[in-house]
Amino acid sequence: MQGTAPTETESAFNRFFTWRRRNYIVAFMFILPALINFTLFRYYPIFSAARSSLYNYSLLGGYRGFIGFDHYIRMWGDEAFWNSLRVTLIYVGAKIPIQVILALALALFLSKQSLGSAIVRSAIMAPLVTSIIVVSIIWALMYHSEQGLFQSVLSSVGLPKMRFISHENRALPSLTVMMIWKDVGFSMIILMAGLKGIPQVYYEAAIVDGANSWQRFWNVTLPLLRPVLMFVLVTQVAFSFQMFAPVYQMTKGGPLESTNVIVHYIYQQGFLFQDMGYASALSMVTLVILLIISYGQMRILDTDY
Repeated sequence: MQGTAPTETESAFNRFFTWRRRNYIVAFMFILPALINFTLFRYYPIFSAARSSLYNYSLLGGYRGFIGFDHYIRMWGDEAFWNSLRVTLIYVGAKIPIQVILALALALFLSKQSLGSAIVRSAIMAPLVTSIIVVSIIWALMYHSEQGLFQSVLSSVGLPKMRFISHENRALPSLTVMMIWKDVGFSMIILMAGLKGIPQVYYEAAIVDGANSWQRFWNVTLPLLRPVLMFVLVTQVAFSFQMFAPVYQMTKGGPLESTNVIVHYIYQQGFLFQDMGYASALSMVTLVILLIISYGQMRILDTDY
């Protein structure tokens, strides 16, 4: 029994919706929720901030007049802005190298199954899954200038008590130490995954050629780990530029503006001083700085040989 011939409408439908196009449509439907999320919660706020930066705008008063690039011109003479940018760059410049080197050392150590490695891995991962607000509160108690844990440690070894987050020269290093402790687990996981992806045949060939441990690390591990290192560096720099909760919880930008990082300064302008237009302009400048730094990192760690 012969089947019925397809109608003209069915033939046109089949010609338009080919097998390849149907696969593309199915794939697009899978990524559509992510696209909606990025559009509503990432791209639209960026465009909204760019628009708000051109207006005299506040949350209470709304848009009160177009002022063009006045907010951007104002930044050049804003010493508080330059101070917050300087503090942020010092924080990122101190945190990222130490964190990445420590994470790489831990990844190399824990990638080899040894006695106690599971316990060490769990101890390193615990801060990563802990709320940053909880971590900030606990470390603020530990840094307490009179009854903190670190004061007890100093007293036990015969050293005088020392102010940490209440001292203008020690507050930012204290926050840096806390955030390295908090974030090193994330970098370690990514680097461990990269180490697992390096074929052992390269190490075997290096051993046959007489390479020692340092030569194998420098000539085999690091070159093959460059794409992973680039990912870790770019993401950690972006995350570090966005540090806010520890400063808000522990120091409020003090003492003497020594911890007033750029995101906390944006918060002050937008929500405390109700100058959301200027805060939006600060956000756009911060975004441009991050894009430039990220582009520079990717060029330096370019994996195309």
